[in-house]
Amino acid sequence: MFPALSQLKRQDDIKVDTDGWTIYDIAVVSDTRLLVIMYANQRAILVNSQTGGTLAKITLKDNPCRVCMFNNIMAIVTLEGKSLQLININGDSLELGRSFSVNGDVWGVARSEDKIVVSYVSPPGLQVLSMDGTVLHTFNTRAAGGDVFKCPLFIATSADGMVYVSDRDKSTITQLDSNLHVIRTYSDPILQKPQGIISVSEDQMLVCSHDNHRILLLCPSTGAITSILGQQDGIKETRALTYSPSQKKLYVVPNETSGRIQVFQQQ
Repeated sequence: MFPALSQLKRQDDIKVDTDGWTIYDIAVVSDTRLLVIMYANQRAILVNSQTGGTLAKITLKDNPCRVCMFNNIMAIVTLEGKSLQLININGDSLELGRSFSVNGDVWGVARSEDKIVVSYVSPPGLQVLSMDGTVLHTFNTRAAGGDVFKCPLFIATSADGMVYVSDRDKSTITQLDSNLHVIRTYSDPILQKPQGIISVSEDQMLVCSHDNHRILLLCPSTGAITSILGQQDGIKETRALTYSPSQKKLYVVPNETSGRIQVFQQQ
């Protein structure tokens, strides 16, 4: 189970040299390495998770939106130019792998076993893809007979195969199965313009409530949404987050140009 607020202790921030650009997303590569992406300067940087020092950097073909790890040697990045880019990680080096086009303005990305789940902001929807880009399942919010999504910026998958989508403009989290059938939609006044979302166990999701300056814990089985970190802990307009189970560390990215990553240690 994920710890209560009193069990999360803030550590020293990590300061990444981003040349003044905003970190858009972050992923844990290993106990000592993080992969961060910056939207406007089309860069991905491999950094030391202890010092924030740059280990490697690579220029992408377009503005990166989101990143997830497919395994411990490969990351997947969504690019604004309607494509996915694979990044190979070899020790402390990065190199571009395959890329392939997708059918819309892609934004969110998550791994689901040996497949990729992506979200689109225009038109709003989701797809499950094979690793060669073949479309396996599609969810189109308009074809579904209603506005299920308006702006699905972040997605996450859990160990039981469920897909979770945070919708910034609807202030909701939607749960779907692996075939993209809607199971349930979660909403709460505390959930204001949610952005980053991650799974920390089969029945626990962490969500950035951007406008409410909180990190929220969602328990899908009960629908309970509670605050575990807030402004008193330095949380303000958080965009993205990631968690290292082996180190029991939570990394939080504020929406700012400082290159700062906040670190919270589970006690």
